[in-house]
Amino acid sequence: MTNILLALACLLSIESGGNDYPPDGDGGRAVGCLQIWPIMVAECNRIAGVPDRWTLDDRRDPQESRQMALVFLRYHYRRGVTDPAKLALRWNRPGGQDNEAYRRRIERWMEARR
Repeated sequence: MTNILLALACLLSIESGGNDYPPDGDGGRAVGCLQIWPIMVAECNRIAGVPDRWTLDDRRDPQESRQMALVFLRYHYRRGVTDPAKLALRWNRPGGQDNEAYRRRIERWMEARR
């Protein structure tokens, strides 16, 4: 499994426990199997170079959500973030700032796969 796919599997587990249709989180801002915020839709559209590639409704579609995540993860991988745990952490903090609790969840998930 590539580092990108490993990071995606980690995110799916952490964000929704693998449930394709989880309840909305963060007061309704985080939606779908990857708990995508509106700002992440805009970021994925920016990375893809197509302003309207994804809509807010696409967050509820498991396949579209995964496509957004893959575009995002590939982008950061190409920019030098190749470690799967660090890639997964970018999903929560695209700018790279650390979220200690989220980082620990990722590390526990990754450790259980070794």
